[in-house]
Amino acid sequence: MPPRSPEGWIGFRGFGYSWPIAEMRKRIYIETWGCQMNLHQSEGLAGAMRRAGHEIVDRLDRADVVLFNGCMVRQKAEEKLLGRLGAVAEEKRRRPVLLGVGGCFGQIHGSKILTRSAAVDFVFGTRGHASLPALVDRVAAAGERLTAVDGEEDDEESVFVRSSSVSAMVTITEGCSNFCSYCIVPYARGPMRSRDPERVVDEVRRAVDDGYREVVLLGQNVNSYGRDRPSYGTFAELLRRVARTGIDRVRFTSSHPRDLTDDVIGIMAGEPHVCRHLHLACQSGSDRVLAAMNRGYTRAMYRELVEGARRAIPRLNVTTDLIVGFPGESEAEFQDTLALAEEVRFGSIYAAKYSPRPLTRAAESVDDVASAAKEERLERLLAAQRRIALEENQRFVGETLAVLIEGETRDRVHYGRADDHRTVVVHGAVEVGELVPVCVERAAAAALVGVALVPEGAVS
Repeated sequence: MPPRSPEGWIGFRGFGYSWPIAEMRKRIYIETWGCQMNLHQSEGLAGAMRRAGHEIVDRLDRADVVLFNGCMVRQKAEEKLLGRLGAVAEEKRRRPVLLGVGGCFGQIHGSKILTRSAAVDFVFGTRGHASLPALVDRVAAAGERLTAVDGEEDDEESVFVRSSSVSAMVTITEGCSNFCSYCIVPYARGPMRSRDPERVVDEVRRAVDDGYREVVLLGQNVNSYGRDRPSYGTFAELLRRVARTGIDRVRFTSSHPRDLTDDVIGIMAGEPHVCRHLHLACQSGSDRVLAAMNRGYTRAMYRELVEGARRAIPRLNVTTDLIVGFPGESEAEFQDTLALAEEVRFGSIYAAKYSPRPLTRAAESVDDVASAAKEERLERLLAAQRRIALEENQRFVGETLAVLIEGETRDRVHYGRADDHRTVVVHGAVEVGELVPVCVERAAAAALVGVALVPEGAVS
């Protein structure tokens, strides 16, 4: 697996040559911020550039072209990207290098990025990535600074330089039509658009043929799949088809509670290759805050969904997203969120402080929760979740779990995931890509630790 830096970038390994003229092969370096959808789109960017004859490299100082695939969902991710512009500006003082900024960040800010930073040569958006090589060639040849954020959906099948040799991400929907009041996704990625199920299934089958053990079905809201194209069928129907392609494991993210249906839970319960993990973003434990967020459900409805899913799927691991400090959130309403975490017992959470996002309805409200209060609430929530996760993980000590080995640390210790998405550190003779039984010996809040079991008669 390519290296992952503290800033959150994914580099893709490769070799290349410098380019004295625009038509020659270029070395491409990509940094990514944000969600799995962004990471997968960076895999597509790398694939488009490689298909055009260029090389993908894993270091900025080796690149002829730098691509920043940015996020707008949280202000922190936006600030990290802006902070990285200086590194490219410094590189430009030493040698010729082009910088393109795109993704949700490019889609929202457009040509303003060129005005804000002289280091940026071109801006691209969230779609039409097959045309990126032509855009790079045009900028390199003419020396123009360009903005191209109005691309259409790619008609041809994308080629990916995947960041994992074990798990393949497969997009099933793009965009979102829910318009939660805090969320910029509908403005950055457009309305929800379902992908042809035949293309989805074909891509999964190719992943199986290429040796992938797991696929992750991606969408801002996978449960809405097919609602814009009834002829495509429902998400449950697609999930069943994917589970029967011969793939060992199927995961999906993300699920909106308002759109989760009983038939999806039924497929999860009945298909052995669908993992026992449900990422069900709640965002708040307060009914008033949920209504202000335009989430379309109440705390009680969310609890009922989780309880019903766990009745159908024993030991289902539920994970979630939570926001603290939404406009007007009182201490009592934050306590509702803390209480929800205690009641549901999430396996893990993604928690963040609220930050106003341009174009969203919530940005029109006064951001009246003090920064210090947001920070303090976030720390309390994370501390509670660490305790809950440790208590939940301790239940697995002494059990044997099937673990898909995903990678190896610098200390040559392997790690992977159990069927329910829990991270497991694995000691013993294992290889990346293997699905092995692991006896859990101890637990921490972030992971289980165990030993791979050697089959009887085998030499360890």
